[in-house]
Amino acid sequence: MDSLMRPAVITDPEEDGSDLRTPHRVPITDAAPPRSEEESQPRDLLTLGGLYYQRAELSGALAPEDTRTSLHPSVPSLVDLSLDIKPSESMSGFVKGRLLYDPLDKVLSSPSVQLDQFWFQFGIARRVFVSLGRQQIKWGSARVWNPTDFLRQPNPQPLDAFDLRTGVDMLKVGIPWEEMTSNLWFIATADLNGTGEDKLRYGGAVRAETAIGGSELAATAVFQQGRRPRYGLDWGIGLGPLELYAEAALVRDSDVKHWKRTAEGFAEDPLQGPSVLASGGITGTFRVADVFRSVLRLEGFYNPLGYDDRGMLTWLQSTGDYRPLYFGRYYGMAQVSLARRSQYEPTVMATALMNVEDRTALGRVDFSMYALRDVIVRCFVEMPFGERGGEFRFEPDPSVADLPASGLALFRAGFSVRIRL
Repeated sequence: MDSLMRPAVITDPEEDGSDLRTPHRVPITDAAPPRSEEESQPRDLLTLGGLYYQRAELSGALAPEDTRTSLHPSVPSLVDLSLDIKPSESMSGFVKGRLLYDPLDKVLSSPSVQLDQFWFQFGIARRVFVSLGRQQIKWGSARVWNPTDFLRQPNPQPLDAFDLRTGVDMLKVGIPWEEMTSNLWFIATADLNGTGEDKLRYGGAVRAETAIGGSELAATAVFQQGRRPRYGLDWGIGLGPLELYAEAALVRDSDVKHWKRTAEGFAEDPLQGPSVLASGGITGTFRVADVFRSVLRLEGFYNPLGYDDRGMLTWLQSTGDYRPLYFGRYYGMAQVSLARRSQYEPTVMATALMNVEDRTALGRVDFSMYALRDVIVRCFVEMPFGERGGEFRFEPDPSVADLPASGLALFRAGFSVRIRL
């Protein structure tokens, strides 16, 4: 058939909203007629995309001076705008900017602009792939605790639907080995988190990924200026309806100061040897009455750099060395979700997080559904449980350090709408 008389092909956009780089597209195409079989389809030179994310949240706490409940509303808004540029099959670029605004927040009442991604990539002889710039990257198979995700800070709100962490500035070189179903990555980084006068810090990483039978294995080594080398292993396997995963990190230092309590007060406690942080879990997907789909997840985390002294919570808050969900030594999570086969039906998910040693926990229930093809509506309620003074029911201890008075957290509830543009 003459290539100029080919029928039009109409395809539906992807339904999965998890990849924010593939929103409903507005293509700008080369209108020149095709000259060969490879050029029979027009090429999208520029794709415009975006995301509008509106939340409304209300948190309650017991006022420190009396028994009244104080309420704290917030209405944070987020807008992402992206440009996806593809001049050829082997060359592309991507830019995503972010606007944050909350009229009820002291900081975000003045709109904040962030650069989430800004990268350019190309291929060399279809064997080596290079990308340069700010890019999103995530290592580790666990849902909440990723000790092998060395290039980013831990997510302080891993149960929220949206990860607000921006990308990492890097040069990334990927070499796939299809015969061995493997990939080899070389990464060079640069940031302003160093300790020198100019704060400039360089780093690098090597990561190898391979598939062995029905399992996947990844090994990582990371080297950063001012830090000891870190090594990680990440493994996962599918067994019918079950998926098992685990990751372990070997470290000799920490990105925050480590402290100990002494007779005179508190003193820094540098690590004296290697420590192994490990997380792992199991996920099962099951059909219920041939109409519903249920997903059950159990996950645990062992953190030898954590503390078993509640008084350290107040001290770490005062020094800025506190990291949520990395304070304790033992954590656990149980999560179950129930959904119908159609994404336009509501999905219900219940989650329980626990710091095992200080016997405090966080319970959360989420509801979500697609109101329209590009519109997702979510709401949640979460409440802390357990003994007062623990991580999830934190109260400052004035005998340890002077902190601004804060009430005992009672609940947090929210509603959100996410629209792909």
